[in-house]
Amino acid sequence: MMMLLVALFLGNIPSFAFSAPSQPNINCLIINLDYINCTWTEHEHNYTFRSRFTHRETLDCPEYLRIDGVNVGCVFPYKTAQRFNTLETRLYSDDGGLVTEQEHNLKSYVKLSPPINLSVVEKKDTELWLYWDFTKNNGCFESEVRYRTDNNVWKNTTPGPRTSFSLPFPSKKRYEFQVRARIQSSCGESKFWSDWSEPVYWGS
Repeated sequence: MMMLLVALFLGNIPSFAFSAPSQPNINCLIINLDYINCTWTEHEHNYTFRSRFTHRETLDCPEYLRIDGVNVGCVFPYKTAQRFNTLETRLYSDDGGLVTEQEHNLKSYVKLSPPINLSVVEKKDTELWLYWDFTKNNGCFESEVRYRTDNNVWKNTTPGPRTSFSLPFPSKKRYEFQVRARIQSSCGESKFWSDWSEPVYWGS
């Protein structure tokens, strides 16, 4: 009779009560072709992080990101062309057990720093020229410019591999310009644009 009651009790428990806990998901992003930032979605346990690129040695995390003393991410250096290789990441529990192992194709997961040194030059009252620099020299970057007058709606330009932009016949208004950058398609386009640059102004 007791066995029957136990069987009936277990039979009335929803199936999700016995489901295994979900594994943390690891997300990785290359920042400005300088370093890789990997974070994971579960922050209740203090995981140990290890990673390796295909056919390379496994490396311990050199610098953890922490919230309230708990490891929530890892930052490690990026080397040229690594984004075209598969990154393997692993999380381990406190007792050394493997929690999850994941693979990442980082070719399109690059976020550049915003362009810098924006300047505006007026040429012969007929054109405004906007100039900017990237934070590093690289022939694979493309830019998008946006501008507006007197805090009106932004106008965006077509992205292209350039570090200047001209605006013909400017009106006597106050112009505001910003630029952002990303890896262009010929070099393996990134899904991510940089943040917009600091604005630069022209006019009254």
